[in-house]
Amino acid sequence: MASNKKGSGKAVSSIFKRTEFTLSVIIIILFILASSFTKSFGSMYNLTNLTKQGAIVGVMAVAQTIIIITGGIDISGGAIAGLGCMTMALLQTRTGTPFFLTVLACLAVTTLCGLINGVIIFDLNVPAMIATLGTQTVIRGIVKLLCGGLNVTFLDERILGIGTGKLFGVVPYLALIWLAVAALIFVVLKYTVFGRSLYVMGSGMDVARLSGIKVRQMSYKVYSFAGLLYGIAAIMLAARVGMAQPGTGEGYDMNAIAAAVIGGASLAGGRGAVTGTLLGTVLMVLITNAGTAFQIDPYILDVTTGVLIIFAVAMDMIKSRKKA
Repeated sequence: MASNKKGSGKAVSSIFKRTEFTLSVIIIILFILASSFTKSFGSMYNLTNLTKQGAIVGVMAVAQTIIIITGGIDISGGAIAGLGCMTMALLQTRTGTPFFLTVLACLAVTTLCGLINGVIIFDLNVPAMIATLGTQTVIRGIVKLLCGGLNVTFLDERILGIGTGKLFGVVPYLALIWLAVAALIFVVLKYTVFGRSLYVMGSGMDVARLSGIKVRQMSYKVYSFAGLLYGIAAIMLAARVGMAQPGTGEGYDMNAIAAAVIGGASLAGGRGAVTGTLLGTVLMVLITNAGTAFQIDPYILDVTTGVLIIFAVAMDMIKSRKKA
């Protein structure tokens, strides 16, 4: 009987220590405060807009979670999404390519970019931060060359319908795509050999090799899969904005990394979960949205987000040192 009480006590204690629990409490408190003291925050229009804001960053944050679990990082995600968006726009407006082919072209281009990242990082042995910083710069240049520094507007109503449409007139399609991607990756990480292999890689490449994992192939797959998710984010960006711009996707990569880290993904590798990333994304969007409702200076909100990221990373480092 006593052992059962101890077991249940430990279970309750572990729940309270989980990142997801802490984030959930903060989100609920912030939501209640914003709804109670502002008129616009709790409106259906604002809540719908909140889910749309979080959807694109949310999909990219899921991609970052996969990479961070392996001990890597990718700061080229926003640029890759921007290239995918521009590819769709140019094919549609300049060549009249059918809608579904432009979507496939977008996904193919972004997946290829992810694969290139994987090759540079693994085969050339370039640190992930430096490699993806380089590809980010190259891709930004390519986008500007392709469009001549000009915006390209989408003409197909189907892409715009994704950005404005709602299921049963309530749930935005963008939010549904975000949740579908999150659910898929949750299953992959929890129930597949591929997902479990990611965590092993995060423990170290030597450990992964000794476990029988083909590290080169896995590295290619991880960054290619992340590229595919960036492509989905690119389609969502096109749907929400209605045009491709030279700077499309800027800032999304860092916000995605922040959401993953705040959600409990360890930059040291080996730890991370889609549920935490989902809540991290919600918290970041909620801070921005609630801050706007309270008429807080947006620059102060940027500072707040930055402090939150530093705090999350610092706590992660402290946890890692204690385990070591």
